[in-house]
Amino acid sequence: MRAEFRSAIRFPWTEMEPLRVGEVPSGLGTPDAFVTVQDDGGARLRVDVYEDGGAFQDLQVCYGIVVLGWGHHLYMVRPETRAATAIDLGSYFGHLYLGDGYLLVASAERLIRLQPDGSIAWRSDRVGLDGVVVEEVTDGVIQGSGEWDPPGGWRPFLLALDTGQPA
Repeated sequence: MRAEFRSAIRFPWTEMEPLRVGEVPSGLGTPDAFVTVQDDGGARLRVDVYEDGGAFQDLQVCYGIVVLGWGHHLYMVRPETRAATAIDLGSYFGHLYLGDGYLLVASAERLIRLQPDGSIAWRSDRVGLDGVVVEEVTDGVIQGSGEWDPPGGWRPFLLALDTGQPA
């Protein structure tokens, strides 16, 4: 299965009933983005994303779930059932980091570890104020940096992959 962000769509996507995520206005209006999901059989699902801005967007397909981050939210979409779950990150979304058996979600302040079934394994304490990046995951330890004093005031951190606690 493959998914991608699109700013505009055409056939066959325009003929599909979309799954809408985010703050959908009463008159619908034009989505901020479209996410198209396809497999070897062709077009499977169109997701219309209504999210108020955000500097970063990212998208991963893992374990049959389309995970997309945008604005202050993380959306998990299950194409088979057309079910969507939203997680309010409490600060802006940063990036997704896919590993073996997990997905790390970076926001402006924290990391969240998702399990293969889409459940939250843990949320870290604050490791940044205006950005969190994961540089490496080795031997069960997440090595990263958080920006505490923008611009450029980055501080390193180490977290245990299984608990999200300082390592």
